[in-house]
Amino acid sequence: MPKHPAELTLILSAMPSEILLIQRHLTKPVAGVLAGFPYKTGLLGGRPVVTTVTGVGVTNGAMVAALFIHHFKPSEVVVSGTGSRLNPRIRTGDTVISLRTIHHAAGSLTDGGMVYRKVRGPLAGQMTHYQFTPDPRLLKIAKAAIPGYVAEPVTANGETYRPTVLTGVVSASDMFGVNASKIADLRAKLAPDIMEMESAAIAQVCGQLKTPHIVFRAGSNLTQPDPGAAYRLLGQKAAHAAARWTVYFAGQLALAATGAAASSVKRSAK
Repeated sequence: MPKHPAELTLILSAMPSEILLIQRHLTKPVAGVLAGFPYKTGLLGGRPVVTTVTGVGVTNGAMVAALFIHHFKPSEVVVSGTGSRLNPRIRTGDTVISLRTIHHAAGSLTDGGMVYRKVRGPLAGQMTHYQFTPDPRLLKIAKAAIPGYVAEPVTANGETYRPTVLTGVVSASDMFGVNASKIADLRAKLAPDIMEMESAAIAQVCGQLKTPHIVFRAGSNLTQPDPGAAYRLLGQKAAHAAARWTVYFAGQLALAATGAAASSVKRSAK
């Protein structure tokens, strides 16, 4: 596969345990290293992709996203992984397609909780927002793909069920666990479904570099002050769910690209 195919999707996950589940499905895999960061390219459901781990947290997410976007110049970025379940409607393994991805630590912490605000950007006179929306085309493809997707059953929290894929809100910061007052403040002001640690920073980088993006996060444990034990119990179940959906979505991107190419050929033939 060429190093820089005309159409290339960059897939980012925070943890090796998340990205390896996706890389197992690659055909024609080729390993490489960029500035010390290992990656794999290949075909995923017929879509040329480059896959890598960002590490945990906003700085790691932004650093790796910017580096790989600059080098590979992908057509789009897909963020795939897990997050804690802040909204009770989300079960372990349910995968959220983010409609809004929010920095939930951007602003001022007051006695009344967070006051969210824009911050000064890297360019003169630029102010950057604390929330970001996915690329409309990618969101349209993802939403259209939901009815045809069949998730694998999950056994978690005392029940067995087939998880769903649904749209929602994702928030992120470097906080792994949060207390009850922060949870209440988040719910009241942002109403997120999933809380995690990288996607908002990656979304901000994508916006700055004018690269379309979309975020997929599968719910693991409930959001709580000390989630370590619960995450170890449920995190890999969520990782499998997110990876399975991401592999399916890559196939849908390949189909969309084929359809667009066919339409272009028909138009040029007229």
